[in-house]
Amino acid sequence: MDMLHIKIDEGFNKELKKLAKLRNLTVSELIRQALVMCYQFEFSGLTTRQKQALEAYRGGYISLGKLSELMGLSILEMQEWLSEHQIPQNNSFLEDDVASAAS
Repeated sequence: MDMLHIKIDEGFNKELKKLAKLRNLTVSELIRQALVMCYQFEFSGLTTRQKQALEAYRGGYISLGKLSELMGLSILEMQEWLSEHQIPQNNSFLEDDVASAAS
């Protein structure tokens, strides 16, 4: 891993420390997450429409099924792709769903 040094003003640093504490992260991890979200180099091969669909999914505006359709993948492939890219999946179910599926 490479090291990067940046200079920020004192007020900004205080706010970063507060936010990091609130999220139970280090300031370094908070900055790494921000850079990854901002630049998303791993998604440079996606089309604009696919990137928009991914962000819509992340925001809860479209379903996994719609995302997989727009990405040209099956739902299972889409779930695997999301896992590989450490993108949280918006899956939820109730215990009644499990009982219904088992019967």
